[in-house]
Amino acid sequence: MNPPWYERLKKSIAKNKRDAHNRYFQLATTATDGTPRVRMVVFRGFVEDGLSLSIITDARSQKISELASCTRVEISWYFTHTREQYRLRCVSKIYTASDASLDSAVQREKMWSALSEAARAQFFWNTPGVPEGTGNAPTVTSSPPDTFVVIVFEPHSVDHLVLAKQQTRTRSAFGDTGWTEEALNP
Repeated sequence: MNPPWYERLKKSIAKNKRDAHNRYFQLATTATDGTPRVRMVVFRGFVEDGLSLSIITDARSQKISELASCTRVEISWYFTHTREQYRLRCVSKIYTASDASLDSAVQREKMWSALSEAARAQFFWNTPGVPEGTGNAPTVTSSPPDTFVVIVFEPHSVDHLVLAKQQTRTRSAFGDTGWTEEALNP
């Protein structure tokens, strides 16, 4: 049985589907110097376990080194239509081309096959974040290039704030006995 926060989040996604910007959430990581970094990313769906969220990125992006040094992240997701905020504290797992596990190959191939041609093309661009006109571009192939990475976020704490007429706040946490939930003052 799925925890209540997951069912609420799925309903929020469905109710806000008409607004394209609701496919994006903010991802907060920790830089190697200990300072925070936050960026918008595209939600690519839930993985097979049902509770973990996934995104894709370029292996050469800064977030990869940040996640390698600190796997803990926070996701902030605001749904404008229903006026709800979710803050998910998660542990991240990076699936790269150099990861020889079957799970990595499956995750990468599944995500790659779901992408449009325009989205795939981005992974063959020059190195992101370096001066324009510099960096390397991988050879174009039909299979996922080494630059294509899937990141999965496994939540262990979820704070759900409803800012509609009847304001509510709920915190869910995963512990030794599974998921627990408590109501908080908004």
